[in-house]
Amino acid sequence: MRPTVMLAALLASAAALAHTMAFAQTPAHQHGTATLYVSLEGSALQIAFEGPADNLLGFEHAPQNETETVARAERQLKQPIQLLATPPVAKCQAQPARVEMKLPAPGSVETHSEIEAEWRWDCAKPAALTHVDAGGLFKAFPRLKELKVQVVTAQGQKTALLNPGAARLKIAS
Repeated sequence: MRPTVMLAALLASAAALAHTMAFAQTPAHQHGTATLYVSLEGSALQIAFEGPADNLLGFEHAPQNETETVARAERQLKQPIQLLATPPVAKCQAQPARVEMKLPAPGSVETHSEIEAEWRWDCAKPAALTHVDAGGLFKAFPRLKELKVQVVTAQGQKTALLNPGAARLKIAS
C-alpha cells in the first residue's frame, strides 16, 4: 500500500475515533458549541468543523424565508482564509472547501440540524505552522461561543477549548 494511501486511512481512522470519543463525552447537540478536528501530516493541514446549524444560521428548522442566510453561511464557510489564519511564514495555501448543510426538508417536523465543513491547506513550510487562529470563525458566526478541538500531529494528540477571547490554537509545542 502506498504511504499516502496508508496516511489517508490512518487520518480517517483517527478522525472517526476522535468523533466517536467526542460524541460519547459530550451531548450530541449543544447550541453555541462546535467541534474542530485538526490534523497536520507532512505539508497538509486539514480541519473539519461539525456543529449545530443554530450556531451559524440562527435556526435549525427547514429554511423557509431564510434561504439567503443559508447561502451566505455556505459562502462564508467556503472561504477558509477568512475564518482560520495560519502564520504567513508557513506559506499555507487553502484548497477548495467542502461544506454540507444537513438541514431538514421543507415541511419536516425535525428541529435539529447540523453543518459540517472540511478545509485543507498545503503548507510549503509546515515546521513554521505553530498555530491556527480561529478568530475569524467566531467573528463570522457570533452565535458560536466555544470550539472543542482535537488535534493530531506527528508530535501526538491533544485537545483544546477555543472561544472568542482565546481563539488561537497552538499546533507546535
